[in-house]
Amino acid sequence: MPEDPASLQNLHDIVVPEPPPIWPPAPGVWVLLVIGLAVLGALALWFWRRHQRNAYRRAGLSLLDGVRSARDVNIVLKRVALAVWPRPEVAPLYGETWTAFLDQSCSQTHFGSLAAQTDEAEASRDLRRLARRWINHHHPPARGQG
Repeated sequence: MPEDPASLQNLHDIVVPEPPPIWPPAPGVWVLLVIGLAVLGALALWFWRRHQRNAYRRAGLSLLDGVRSARDVNIVLKRVALAVWPRPEVAPLYGETWTAFLDQSCSQTHFGSLAAQTDEAEASRDLRRLARRWINHHHPPARGQG
């Protein structure tokens, strides 16, 4: 009996190739890994620098928690301002020029009430809230200026 090429006897099992190895990865995976690590490193550096730049704000907010009088609030605000502005520009300010400086450096605050209060007056909740807002939202001078 001649062999029939279409016979089922000539069929062989399907040979499944072995899966590709996991290691070493393809060159494209290495490139993506390097780019991903570079982006993560840059983000970590950016967050760390931002955290360092705002350390004076956190210190000012912690000092503000312990104030009792309007004078103490004023001292905390002056210390925070001296942390970022040049001393000759900020140190001599007092009274209306000081409140004008505070208002100019933060558009979200108006410190007219601070000038009207005496130094011995108890720090009101509104004054503390205003000081907290200034500490959080004031705009420091550009890097070249201060």
